[in-house]
Amino acid sequence: MSARNSWFLQCLAIERHAGVKPVELHKIRRQDPALGRDHEERKRIRLYRKAVEAAAAGKLGDSFERLDKMGAIVACGIGEQADKLADEYLRLAEQNASVVVVSQTWGEVHRVNSRVREALKAKGLLGGADSAVQALERIDLTNAQKRDERFYPPEAVIVFNQKVRDAAPGAKGKLAGILKSSVLVEVGGKFVTVSNRLLDRLSICHARELSVANGDRLNLKANRKLASGGRVTNGELVTVKSVRADGGVELTDGRVLDQSFREFLPGYAVTSYGSQGKTVDYVLFSDSTVKPATNAQQWYVTISRGRRGIRIFTPDKQQLRENVTRSGHRPLAMEFATGFVPRRRLLLWDRLHGYLLRFGRRAADNICRLKMAQSNHHQPTQKHEHKVTRKLGQRPTSKGITH
Repeated sequence: MSARNSWFLQCLAIERHAGVKPVELHKIRRQDPALGRDHEERKRIRLYRKAVEAAAAGKLGDSFERLDKMGAIVACGIGEQADKLADEYLRLAEQNASVVVVSQTWGEVHRVNSRVREALKAKGLLGGADSAVQALERIDLTNAQKRDERFYPPEAVIVFNQKVRDAAPGAKGKLAGILKSSVLVEVGGKFVTVSNRLLDRLSICHARELSVANGDRLNLKANRKLASGGRVTNGELVTVKSVRADGGVELTDGRVLDQSFREFLPGYAVTSYGSQGKTVDYVLFSDSTVKPATNAQQWYVTISRGRRGIRIFTPDKQQLRENVTRSGHRPLAMEFATGFVPRRRLLLWDRLHGYLLRFGRRAADNICRLKMAQSNHHQPTQKHEHKVTRKLGQRPTSKGITH
C-alpha cells in the first residue's frame, strides 16, 4: 500500500470511528465581489464566482459557457497566443496586481516564462542588469526509471531531498552505478548506497543557467532548510530583491537562497498541478490544445485560483470545451480486477469528483476510488456448477487425436 493511500485510510478511520464531526465548506470565498473597485468590477467578480461554483458542482459545460459569456475566453491563433498572454500580463502587472499563468505542459510553461520575462524586461518592469545564476531543473523520473542509467543525462546532478546515510538533505552528487537493489551515488568523493525503496528521496536534475534580475519571479522546487536559517517550500512563488556577488539570491521577504539551494525556475507560469493552493488577483490560462493535459479536474483547479478575474487564451475554443468536460479520473488496477462497474455508476462518480475537488485533488481521487471499489465488492457473486456425466469409477473419455 502506498503512503498516500495509507494516509487516506487513516483519515477515513478517524472520521468513522473517532467521533469527530467533519466540517464542510460550501461557500466559495476567494472570488469576493467586495474586492471590486467599482460597480462594474464587482459585477464581473460575481459572474466569475458563479462560473467557479458551477465547476465545483461538476457542471463543466455551464462553467465554460459562463466564462465565455463574460468575455474571459479569448480565441487566438497559436502563433500569437504567447504575445497576447504576455500583453495581458503586462497590463495587470502595471496595475500592481498579482498574476500567475497556468499552463498544461512543462514545454508550455517554459515558453510562457520566457515570453513574459522578455516583455517585462522590455517594459522596464525588471531591474536593468541581469545576473547569470546556476539553477537545477528537476527531471521527472519514476523510481523505476531512476534504476536505469539510460534515463540519466550525461551531466545529471542528483539531489538528496531527505537524509540517506551520511548524505544530508540538499547534498548533491552524481551517478556512480546501478546495483541490483540500490543506486550508488558519489557525494563529495564518497559513495552513498541508496536502496530502491528510498529512491523517492532523490531528485535527478540537470544544470541550467538563468538570467535573474531584481523583481524577477521564481518558482521554488524543493522543501529545504536554508543555511541562513529560513525554510523554503516546494511550489512557492517568490520575488527577487537582488543577486549577491557570491551567487546568493536575496528575496523580498528577507530570505536568501544561498549556493546550497539551486532548485528553482522562472515563476511566471506554473502547471495546473503546481497552481493548487495558490491565490492571486488574476489567473491567466494558456491552453496548449493537448487533449490529455486538459480535463474536468484541472479545469476547476485552474479557474479558481484568481480573486478578481481570469483570462483564458486558446487557439480552439470548441476543442477546449470538449476537453474540459472530459473526466481525468484515473482508475486503479484493483478497480479492473474486482469486476465490471456499470457505466451509469461511473458517470455518477465522475460528476461527484468535480464537486469533491474543492477538498483537494488527492482527497477527490481517493474518495471516488474507494467508493467505486466498495460498489464492486457489493455486487452479487456468480456461482457456477459443473455437471458430472460419468459414473463412479468410469474413466473419462478422451477427446482429440485417436491412434
